[in-house]
Amino acid sequence: MTKETAEYAYDLHSGLGGFNITEYDNLPLLGMAATLAVHIKGLGAIEYEVLRKVSDHFMSVSSRALPQVLQILEEIEFIRLVSSGRTIEKVIPNIPIFDDVYEGLGEFSKTELRMNEHEQATLRILQALRQSPQNKHSFEAKSGIDPNVLRRCIQFGSQAGMLSEQKARGKSILLSPFYYSDNLDGLADTVAAVGAPALTSVLQKVKDNQGWPLSLAISSGRIGSSSISPTERDLLIKLTSEGIIKPPTINFGSRSESFVFTPKPGSARLNGANREIYERAMALVSAVRKGQLLADQYKIKYPLAILRKLRDVGFLKSNSEADSQYRNLVVLRVAYLQEVSSGRWQLHLHKTPENEAAIDLAIDVLQTGEVANMEFNQEAKIALSKDETYIQSLVAAAELKKRERDISDPQAVEEYTQLIMKFE
Repeated sequence: MTKETAEYAYDLHSGLGGFNITEYDNLPLLGMAATLAVHIKGLGAIEYEVLRKVSDHFMSVSSRALPQVLQILEEIEFIRLVSSGRTIEKVIPNIPIFDDVYEGLGEFSKTELRMNEHEQATLRILQALRQSPQNKHSFEAKSGIDPNVLRRCIQFGSQAGMLSEQKARGKSILLSPFYYSDNLDGLADTVAAVGAPALTSVLQKVKDNQGWPLSLAISSGRIGSSSISPTERDLLIKLTSEGIIKPPTINFGSRSESFVFTPKPGSARLNGANREIYERAMALVSAVRKGQLLADQYKIKYPLAILRKLRDVGFLKSNSEADSQYRNLVVLRVAYLQEVSSGRWQLHLHKTPENEAAIDLAIDVLQTGEVANMEFNQEAKIALSKDETYIQSLVAAAELKKRERDISDPQAVEEYTQLIMKFE
């Protein structure tokens, strides 16, 4: 599973960030290489000092680890380094399409990186959970993984938001949000099979109103024009905290808001590249939903028209709020801001195949709830203001889980238990 190894490493690094786990050796290094490659794709020459500072803050790639990460990317010809003696001066990216990023790094890891016992166990656990949730005790028996190693790997995976251990009717069930996030049809079929009407209902309401603010749904008891029952509200909170319903989050000032999405509509399994594209699509929808429903002053009246114009024209006309409204899209490499006069900014789409696919997905999501198809100055644009940040759905789910309260509604408890016990 060479390609999958790089995908799992990327997701693990996204979830754990700069947290150091002494049991891991090469897996975090691989995750940092994938993360850096995804972030610098499409950029021109980058001054090393700029990259060193920004990679630590935005990508959790420490200054100490950065030279090793760059050596890996240079070896597989994803970048070219301009050096003076032993000092790196510039990094020139030559990053291929995302699929090839994971393929290339996976092949490198197979021949050049030796995974230790904890890393091998982590990969085996994640591979199994991608296929289906697992009874913990049955998995421990058939996998042959040392119980202490398994316990630690479950702890690491839970901290990263990549798996969780659920108690249901006396059983311990391991599950991963990636099992559900790969396709909506599979989740819908499972929910229907266990006979869970409130789960079915809340999934449909989120699907019809993708990107709806979670706090608004909870406070108003509505998603779009549809009311939600107390049972559906409890299930919505539980499903977002487990990453089954995806909750990308935007921090702005002292506030934060999560926006709820179903797994990607359809039945196709998503690889790492397509999950990154769906993440960017969710970021686009979240940005316009924020302007539509949570604007401080000037509301976006027609969010769909905004996205269509960005796609078709390539930029949005300047305004005084673009800098704060869309800064998170710059962080995610979807777009860049161009100041056209004092205090007024235009948002320009950063035209790469991945971003063009992402904006098409975002338009489909806003339009129907379905998905029909699956140069900027580095110093000025990459060193971004920290006033607003976009938190990817995997990490946001883990953050929500820390604040999660127990489900109190009896029907919600029963339906969620039925969903988990489906895999006993």
